Amino acid sequence: MSETPASIASALPGKRVDAQRAGITMTAFMKASDHSLTRRLTIAVIAIFVFVAAFDRLYLLYAHKFFDITVRAQWIWARHRISRNIPVAFFATHNFDLPPNRQFARIKVAVDPEYTLYFNGTQVGGRRMGETAALDVYDVSKLARDRGNRLVIAARSANGVGGVIASIDITDDYKNVEPTGSAWNIVRAWRDDLLLRDPPASSMTSPMLIGRPPIGRWNFLSSRVGEFSAPAVQIIAPKAAFRFKTAIPEVRDISGVPVVVPQPIAAIAYDFGGGVRGRVQFTTTYDNRVARAINVRFANDRSELIAVEGPVERFVFAPGEKTITDPEQRSFRYVMVYGGQATASVVQ
Repeated sequence: MSETPASIASALPGKRVDAQRAGITMTAFMKASDHSLTRRLTIAVIAIFVFVAAFDRLYLLYAHKFFDITVRAQWIWARHRISRNIPVAFFATHNFDLPPNRQFARIKVAVDPEYTLYFNGTQVGGRRMGETAALDVYDVSKLARDRGNRLVIAARSANGVGGVIASIDITDDYKNVEPTGSAWNIVRAWRDDLLLRDPPASSMTSPMLIGRPPIGRWNFLSSRVGEFSAPAVQIIAPKAAFRFKTAIPEVRDISGVPVVVPQPIAAIAYDFGGGVRGRVQFTTTYDNRVARAINVRFANDRSELIAVEGPVERFVFAPGEKTITDPEQRSFRYVMVYGGQATASVVQ
């Protein structure tokens, strides 16, 4: 069946120029179809524009809500090659004054994956971030002073990847003073006077600036009340300790396929004789010139110590550190240290 010029043109509405070039006369119906298509396209474009504008407005309102929490604060980290996948532990430090007419002093801090916070020589709190990124808010009004405040954040990462962000609120209208950024210092090694003063400039570096939220895995940040560290009343030594041979799960690349294999290793289990609750303190005799990670398992039953499968956690000593304390309270009987690289006691 042959097609007429009119049928060809009607099948291609809106192609007025093509029709004229083909010598086809546009009928009233064809012109109406052409105008109808133009109107539909115009309405669609307007609808898309309105939707995008509305979405953008909602996003800005949503983003501003969280932007108010951190404002100029940036995620910072120690300068190193992250791809090396090695343990990293360091101390982010900052000295500053505060106005005398402040209403309060509230430190807001988040560190991925783990931190301990010190303010004016006092351990304030700390935790392991886990899957949820949130700012811990600590009211340190009683510790704050007008001049000579010092903030120290100990950050630890078993694989060298992480971020530190912090700022301070001093009134309901004046927030996020002294935010993390280029004005902060990174101290790589522990010193006995570090909580009181910075070391010589040759022992410090500027931080690596990662960026402001939302960025990377952290996205926007909410806030939560920080859990203060309870003052140490006593240190409990283990009732017994025994050595044995076991294995630790290790991921190996075999022909491009990651495979978990048991790696034989010696271990020391510290028995605290029944259920105990507190923060574990690890002490090493190694001369740590670089950050060193130890592998640890917590257990309530002796059979859990022998099993290869099970949760193994890593704790990182900074260069020069002899003692570190788990920021989290735990309940357990046994603390097993793989490789015997540290001893364990409990802080209560």
